[in-house]
Amino acid sequence: MKIKSTPMNQTSYSDLLRRTEWQLRRRTILRRDGFRCRNCGAGAELEVHHRQYRRHRRSGAFVMPWKYSDELLVTLCRPCHLAGHRQYTVPVVNL
Repeated sequence: MKIKSTPMNQTSYSDLLRRTEWQLRRRTILRRDGFRCRNCGAGAELEVHHRQYRRHRRSGAFVMPWKYSDELLVTLCRPCHLAGHRQYTVPVVNL
């Protein structure tokens, strides 16, 4: 049985988002965006969205979530974040 490849395994990605490195990076982006959703201006249920995922061409390994530049991260409220993922596919860029 072949398993479909996905950008990141949900369990391992969730684990990465609990790490201190991500929590510090997330806080930096939330502060930069004034603790407001950049789409609708809401100040609750805030999440940091990756505008693209990056993967190392040779190994196929994805870049750790906290190692993205500021311009690739944006604060969104949960409803806007979910709506965005329903409407768009996050591009994967090979480095």
